[in-house]
Amino acid sequence: MLSPPRKAYSSSRGLKIFVAVICLAIVGLEGWRDWTERERECLRIAGEMQNLAKSLAQHAEDTFNLADVILVDVVDRLEYRGTSPHEMAAMAEFFSERIQTLQALKTLTVYGEDGSLLGSSLPGHSRVNVKDTAFFRHHAASPDRKWFFGPIIPDPLGSDWVLTMSRRIEKRDGSFGGIVQVSIPPRYFANFFGRIDLGSHGAVVMFSTTDGRILSRYPYFERALGIRTSTSEWLAGTPSGSRSYVSPIDGVSRLAGYQRNHVYPIVVVSAVSQQEALRNWTLEFQIRSLRVAILVGIIGLLGWRLARELLRREQAEAELAVLAATDGLTGLANRRTFDRQLEIEWLRAARDGTPLSLLLIDVDQFKSYNDLYGHQQGDECLRRVASVIAEGAGRPGDFVARYGGEEIVVLLPDTDGEGAAQVAEMIRAGVQALTLRHEANPPSHTLTISIGSVTQSPAAKGSHTRPSSLIDMADKALYRAKQDGRNRVSVASAA
Repeated sequence: MLSPPRKAYSSSRGLKIFVAVICLAIVGLEGWRDWTERERECLRIAGEMQNLAKSLAQHAEDTFNLADVILVDVVDRLEYRGTSPHEMAAMAEFFSERIQTLQALKTLTVYGEDGSLLGSSLPGHSRVNVKDTAFFRHHAASPDRKWFFGPIIPDPLGSDWVLTMSRRIEKRDGSFGGIVQVSIPPRYFANFFGRIDLGSHGAVVMFSTTDGRILSRYPYFERALGIRTSTSEWLAGTPSGSRSYVSPIDGVSRLAGYQRNHVYPIVVVSAVSQQEALRNWTLEFQIRSLRVAILVGIIGLLGWRLARELLRREQAEAELAVLAATDGLTGLANRRTFDRQLEIEWLRAARDGTPLSLLLIDVDQFKSYNDLYGHQQGDECLRRVASVIAEGAGRPGDFVARYGGEEIVVLLPDTDGEGAAQVAEMIRAGVQALTLRHEANPPSHTLTISIGSVTQSPAAKGSHTRPSSLIDMADKALYRAKQDGRNRVSVASAA
């Protein structure tokens, strides 16, 4: 069916675009400002978290330094006095006094060269052996006299998790004579971290840079200790910095600052909940967004109402244009539109040197059909035939129009005679396939059509044919098809 070009709704579309641009500009500018303020607020919070992480990392370093001072002192005493049972009994009170006054340290323990317990600040243990622990294996295999910061492990003298620092004891001949080890409870750091107000969903985490395991955490979760985490995001780049992350422990999105210690293999991360940290910004953002939404809504509503009125007027004009170019019964182009299109295609074919074909189609015995079945059935018959013809001429450039009465014309640009004949035969067969009963159309007694086909090349030398001549030739071919028995295609001879 014909869909004539409709007038572009330039006024209404232009107004809509203008209103949309204005609204988008307002939203964009406000959004950019809000996003900039959000980024600025995030940077401020991240800076605070970074400074806090530095302070907490320094506190952890001070704690480990204190533990190491005690280790050095005890190693010196034991290497000078020895580790005999008598000497260990004499130092028991010294061990106890050293540890009981320090909340950061849980136990101070001495192990022999075979890993067995020689003495401890926590009495009541005698059958303890640590030869399978990481810190014992390290000192037994390495002559290094430096401290060793071991992984978080269950306390050899209890069931709680502890951090361990240890030093090697050497005999007078330089051989391995045992170790001195200090246990530091992770809860100590958690309690210290808990003194800082980070909101209801804030967190401070200390983990090892050696194996990525969590050493301590606030809020304190026993099940979180020793869990291996991805440390690459905290170890890449500078020793300190800030970033956002989602906690693998509780799934909370946080803004964090971190600090890697330059002495001990730890990283301290201090973080606040992103939602809580941006609460004030979010409230202001919601208020501003409501104001902007109201403003944009008013502008959009007024603009759209005006555009709608313009659209209604332009649609009415377009509908009138369509009605002027369309046959009301079949929905095909009307005679006036066809004449204009024929001129256009004729000139195009002449310019491009391509053939132009035309099919003139007539419903066989249509007057008898109307007389036999009534005009309403006749109108329905024409509509169905028009639909079949429109489907048969389905290329984008093909043009179908109602020429008059029961005659329908098909314009086939850039189509030679053979191609036109094929299209015509397909249309004829399509109408016959409808099997519409037509008692006044023997011998088939079904509805059929006859088609006259003509093909011309306007650019051919010596051709004096005009566009109107195509109709005349097609009409003569159609007459021959009728004379030859109807329900057939007749091709006009070249002029």
